[in-house]
Order: sequence, then structure tokens, then C-alpha cells
Amino acid sequence: MNLRSLPILLMGIPSLVPAQECGTGRYTDPLFFAEVNVTQAVTFGSNTGVGGGNQTLRMDVYEPVGDLLDERPVVLVAFGGSFITGTRADVANICQAFARMGYVAVAPDYRVGFFFPNQVSTTRAVMRGSHDMKACVRYLRRTVVEDGNPYGIDQDRIIVGGVSAGAISAVHCAYLDEEAEIPEILVPEAPSLGGVEGNSGSPGYSSDVFAVYSFSGAIGDTTWIVPGDQPMASVHEVGDGVVPYYTQEVSVIGIPTGLVASGSHDIHVRLDNIATPNCFLSYPGNGHVGYIGSDFANSVGFVAQFLSDLICDQPLACTMATGSEDLVQGSVVLPYPNPTTGPVQLDLPVGSIATVFAADGRMILSRTATTGTLHFDLAGLPSGIYQIRVQGDMEQSFRVMKVD
Repeated sequence: MNLRSLPILLMGIPSLVPAQECGTGRYTDPLFFAEVNVTQAVTFGSNTGVGGGNQTLRMDVYEPVGDLLDERPVVLVAFGGSFITGTRADVANICQAFARMGYVAVAPDYRVGFFFPNQVSTTRAVMRGSHDMKACVRYLRRTVVEDGNPYGIDQDRIIVGGVSAGAISAVHCAYLDEEAEIPEILVPEAPSLGGVEGNSGSPGYSSDVFAVYSFSGAIGDTTWIVPGDQPMASVHEVGDGVVPYYTQEVSVIGIPTGLVASGSHDIHVRLDNIATPNCFLSYPGNGHVGYIGSDFANSVGFVAQFLSDLICDQPLACTMATGSEDLVQGSVVLPYPNPTTGPVQLDLPVGSIATVFAADGRMILSRTATTGTLHFDLAGLPSGIYQIRVQGDMEQSFRVMKVD
């Protein structure tokens, strides 16, 4: 484990923080509110889907029941899935946790779907994610101005973040904010994509955010982060083979893309170098977002403590809200070969259970590791993306591409 902090005082919030917000356990206590109300499938925008045609973008809103505050900080939580799959429901547990601590949590859609990974297609997928998150931020501000603030939010304290691809979308939503920063390979199509803001909805409202957090995310170029940009917190495994921890070529579902990106370690080196407040927690092992399953309270609590310090205008502690530092090292490696025409091998601790799901969520098969190595055969199944979920000492999810 590596905990780093910056001994730096943050800029004050424009107005005094209400006494009922800070010094009470709000924003860090996982049981501060006993119940959460969920408003599902709220439409916030639309845009051209990955496969063409119009796609409606929706969000689920999680609010603490019995809250007396009229203007609460908002935490966006974007799901993962390699920009190919995933749903809002995948992050329901994280949204519930934030809402119980007193935040309004929002699980937004962003456009996902099958594409063959390469430098252009993967960069375009990241831009779609960034554009859709910016649209969600703009829509939230629009509800305050035009709809009487139905979710009781503070539009000056909108925080973006997510898991894996969702974290990548959030990081770019925050830091890819100048037309000159649009990746060169997308410059020819930038006008049709809507530039850095995109065309996903609520034009005319700001997409600026208060802060950023990332569960195993990355950025295309750390120089897009400049002095005065938003504070950030990140959590990442050192040996992550899906989203790079350092700076290296990116692979999507095991396919090299030719695209180089910088993961959490190098993002925080940049933040340190430009004296931007930040907190960084790294886990040992080669898993990918495994800490969400094995160490949920501490990994989410680390981000919650960071956000609480920002909201309450306190020096960053860069510690876990629960006060525990017990981390579990993962031992799962990536499935191979990937892509595959059928055979798949996965090395797992004995007793682990691996289940294969189709893209629509149907369970295909399930196996228990008795020798440390599991073999699957996807021959005969349609080409496409399949998800392998592992349960045992550490929960993991992998995606495998089946080809003919």
C-alpha cells in the first residue's frame, strides 16, 4: 500500500459551509443516513450511439432519506466495462454508499457498444464517455435553474468519477476542457462530434466540476492537467493489466490499440509537480478494481474522506474514512488467450468460482477451480464479448472477445 498526501490548504468554498454539514460525520460515516431513495431512468440527453442511430442517455439519482439540507454535493459514479459493455446498475452499491454518507449520488449512462479496438476507435470511445458525462453535469445545473432544483443539489459542488472506463470518462470530462487538447487523430471529426463539450444535451450550461475521483482510471496526456485544475483522488492496483498504473500502451479486452495513456501513478506525479491538491491510494497485486470487492469500505472511504476534506475546506488527510489500512493482495491473472476462437484458460486460487455471462447478462456456465487452473470452451457460441466473474478471496471481472 502507498498513501501519499499533500500538506496543502485548499481554497475556500465561496460561502460558509453550513454547520450541519461538517463536524457531524456527514460525508464520511457510512451509516449517517439509514435509507436511500432512488429515482431511476431520468433522461438527461441523447446522442448518436456506437452502432449508429439515436441513443437516449439516462441517469439514476440516489438521495439520503430524511435529509434536511437543501443544497447537497453531487457525486457522479460512472460504471466500467471497457467502453463496450456495462450498465448504471453496476455501480448501485457505490451510489448507495455515497448517498448514505449524505451526498446525492448519480449513476449516468454513457454510450457503450462493441467496436474493434484500435487507436482511433478507442480514442473516440473515450470522447463519447467524456461528452456524455459533461452533458450529465450540464443537465444537473439545468435542473437547478429551470426545474426548481428537484434533487436538492449544490451546482457549485458537482464531483465526477467512476470505475475503470467510467473513471477514464470522468478524468477526461474534468481535464480535457480545451479545444487545443482534442487528440490529433480526432481533429478532422471534432466539429461533428461537438468539440470538447460534445452534443449530448443541455447546451449553454457549464460542464465545470468541483473535483474528480478515479477507481483505476487513466488519461490520454497528463499535460492536459494544468495549474488551477480540479483536485483529484485515485485508487489503483500497481500491477493492473487492464488500465495502466503507469504510462504505457492501452489494450482493450486484451487487444493492443497503439494508444498510450497514463494511469493513476503518473497522473498524481503530474498533480504533485503542478501543486494541485491530490490523494492517491495504491494497492498491491495485479488485479483490476479488485479492491471494490475485497476492500469496499476502505477504498470508497478513502475517496469519501478526500471529498469531505474538500467540501469542509480542510487540509487533505489522504486517509481512509474508516481508519483501517488492511489491504488484501489479489492473486488473479488475466484470462488467455484473448481474443479466442473458443478455449480460455484462467489461473485462480483453488476454490474460486468463475462464471461466464453473455453481454445481455445470461449465465452461460460456471466452474469451481480445484487445481488452480480453469479451462473454458466458448466454441459454438456467437462471436462477441463475454464476461467472466470470479468469486473467492477477491472478486474480479474480466471480458473476453470470442471470434470465429
